[in-house]
Amino acid sequence: MQKPFSIFLVYLSLCFLGACWQPPQKQNLPTTVRGEEDYLSMLTNQSDFDALKGVPLSNKFSEVDAIKVVYDLNRQKLFFMNSRKYPYHYNFCADYLGYSRGLSTFNTLEYSALPGRNYLLANLNYYHASDIYTLEFFVDDQISAAQIKLLLGEVAQYAYFKDKLYILSNGSIQERLAGIDPARIISVDRIFGDLRYQPMVCAKSYGYFQKVGKSDFEQYNFTTKDIIFTDFLPNDLPFCQGVLTTEFQTPLSHINVLSQNRKTPNCADKRAWNDPSLQKFIGKLVSFEVKQDSFYLKEASLEEANAYWLQKSGEPGQILRCNTKKKGLLDIKRINMFDVDIVGGKAANFGELEKIVLPNGTKIPIPEAAFAIPFYYYKAHIDRHVLQPQIDLILQSDSISKNRTLLFTHLKALQDSILAKPLDPVFLQTVVQKLKSYPAYTEFRFRSSTNAEDIPGFSGAGLYTSKTGSLVNPEKSVEKAIKKVWASLWSPRAFEERVNAKIDQKNLAMGVLVHRAFGTEEVNGVAITKDLYRKSYPAFTINAQKGEASVVSPEKDEMPEQFLIKYSIHVTGMNKIAVDYLAHSPLNAYQPLLQDAEIQLLAVYLDAIKRHFYTANGYKAINEVFFDFAMDIEFKLDKNTRKIYIKQARSFD
Repeated sequence: MQKPFSIFLVYLSLCFLGACWQPPQKQNLPTTVRGEEDYLSMLTNQSDFDALKGVPLSNKFSEVDAIKVVYDLNRQKLFFMNSRKYPYHYNFCADYLGYSRGLSTFNTLEYSALPGRNYLLANLNYYHASDIYTLEFFVDDQISAAQIKLLLGEVAQYAYFKDKLYILSNGSIQERLAGIDPARIISVDRIFGDLRYQPMVCAKSYGYFQKVGKSDFEQYNFTTKDIIFTDFLPNDLPFCQGVLTTEFQTPLSHINVLSQNRKTPNCADKRAWNDPSLQKFIGKLVSFEVKQDSFYLKEASLEEANAYWLQKSGEPGQILRCNTKKKGLLDIKRINMFDVDIVGGKAANFGELEKIVLPNGTKIPIPEAAFAIPFYYYKAHIDRHVLQPQIDLILQSDSISKNRTLLFTHLKALQDSILAKPLDPVFLQTVVQKLKSYPAYTEFRFRSSTNAEDIPGFSGAGLYTSKTGSLVNPEKSVEKAIKKVWASLWSPRAFEERVNAKIDQKNLAMGVLVHRAFGTEEVNGVAITKDLYRKSYPAFTINAQKGEASVVSPEKDEMPEQFLIKYSIHVTGMNKIAVDYLAHSPLNAYQPLLQDAEIQLLAVYLDAIKRHFYTANGYKAINEVFFDFAMDIEFKLDKNTRKIYIKQARSFD
């Protein structure tokens, strides 16, 4: 296994220097004092806090007010900053305290364990749902245990809420809290558990507000102009104008990915189901807007709604490229990201993953025995059994496309026809022989790969089916697996999502990505190679879950682990990462699922994938565009070996 980073000796030396830290001698304040509008030395009541509070730089939690705190080690003075006027610590230190060494030196020195450090820097956050105040540190901060204790004591002495003041235990900061009173330490899981409101997709739409409980959800006759209000987290969501749930979601859940693709508002509020103020909107035409602080419902006119729906329907569509001439099973080495028109987005990107070389000369670990079945064989199956007229009727008949019940009936009949017709025996034998050329494996995963999946502007996540085919178990035959993947191209939900995305479905085709199947997973996860909670910041967002429990469609009380991997090199100049947890999984007793070394290695893979696709898409400079460029990556940790495998990569808009 490669060493993820090569600066451990430097890091250890920094820690040693930090252990030698001594409080500096007190100095006088400068004479050029601007006035109390820049800061307060003491918070005596709520009005003082409100006068200074601002918005957190990261929106990973809702219902939070934030004040930035600076303790000047040379002057031995505490400053509660006006955080609307000074959104960053550096602004205050440079503009008011006279710091003159520049931002780069500030970031390198003032978050380090070096003896020349001038300031202790923290955020002072008030969580409305928990009714507590927390001191929180930049996750890369090398602040010592003695310094943490000093700052906690200073804030407690000069703030009116000392009985509600805690240190947030998160990431590497936990290692330096041994000397702190345990009663003054609070976990991220307590914060996350107390939250009442969760904004997911901040947007505005118009529709009919429909309250549908779990027991009625499957039978309810939804329309495409509904806004759905539910008391649970559905595994599937028909096309709608927005969703409000009472169960929390994850950023990478199916419901949220669908909402992002649709550009429709999505949020969760634990209090909403029995909120009497919402009852008057049920069945009414409303505007539904999700913001960071709350969601807003307001009765709307039909004119307003029609104008919105017309504007959405007028957006430009997407014509798919489709090459059904390429024959033969394609080894993954022969495929790259530009072969979407031959094998589909998933297989094309998988082929690109195979080409990524890590800094130590090794390659990204992907599932073994991989190859692709191109579109040619799907189209040959359709033509051989004269199924194209069924497809043409669905696509060309207004009477079918505008009648949801009739449309679903025709789609189901088309799927049944694809499944009922036998595969070409020569083709089937070719696939079986290919599988037998990998003698180490008897079971293989057949994964959907269409030209309407994993493409810019449309991920297609969760719309299509993947199946396991076996060489030894007739109940899971190879033929059955291939046909089920092909048939999933015409599922009602996939069809509606493509219609909403303005995708021209005349050139639609399904390829298949094949690789060896795995046994039980130790951990499965999804990573987005950017910070979903803070714009233009060097970080990766990770959702992970124990075993094979779903990350994207979690059961009640099975919320996945959520954390950020943050890169210091772009901020402090130190070539290391830090982990910022948002929540831990109850399935793992609220303990981290991945070991430190595994997170380090995962970060190496994610960074390499991001850089490769960034360059392949024509970008060059490492700047804010790079930080906000993101790939959606699925990974797993094999139970037997604890080896990390990268299963999929797609663009993330």
